[in-house]
Amino acid sequence: MHSRPTTTRPLVRPPAQPLGQRLRRLSRWVRGLALLAVPLLLAAPVLLLTAPDALLAMGLGEMAGLQLKHLAQGGLTSAVRVRMVAVTLLPVGLGLALLWQLWSLFGEYLRGDVFGTRALACFRRFAALLFALSLAQPLAQALMSIAVSWDNPPGQRHLLVSIGSNDYALVLGALVFMAIARVMTEAARVAEENEGFV
Repeated sequence: MHSRPTTTRPLVRPPAQPLGQRLRRLSRWVRGLALLAVPLLLAAPVLLLTAPDALLAMGLGEMAGLQLKHLAQGGLTSAVRVRMVAVTLLPVGLGLALLWQLWSLFGEYLRGDVFGTRALACFRRFAALLFALSLAQPLAQALMSIAVSWDNPPGQRHLLVSIGSNDYALVLGALVFMAIARVMTEAARVAEENEGFV
């Protein structure tokens, strides 16, 4: 009795998606989200000027469990609102600059240029702006408490300084990105030098 040879068919796996294709898809998502964030950032000063109660009701004006609007004894007058908008210009400006660098960085990734000069420069600027924003936010909150309570009688003006775990995480994340940017820049430089020796 002859036994027929058994053949084992190799397990067929679907081909892995190329890295470039996955990176392009991710780049489109990131650029879309960055674009969506622009009007949201620009809306903050406008809402502070026109409808501050609506914005503060969302918890954006809360520091250490205290609503900033409660610091203004005379209410959120036009002068108070203008000062509040002036204080937000720094973090909003940094946020817009950060989004621009993010848009530019993933534009380079979309073109497949991950370690190019422009991509690395965008990454370094993004990390630096993120670090600046992490410092500007607690500063802006402190200035906001002064702006809101400025019209109070002498001795009843406030300076509130609040640094929470979110601020710490943002600083830490910014420093990590700055370190990664330096490592990537150095790796690109070494790779370019090695190409020159070949």
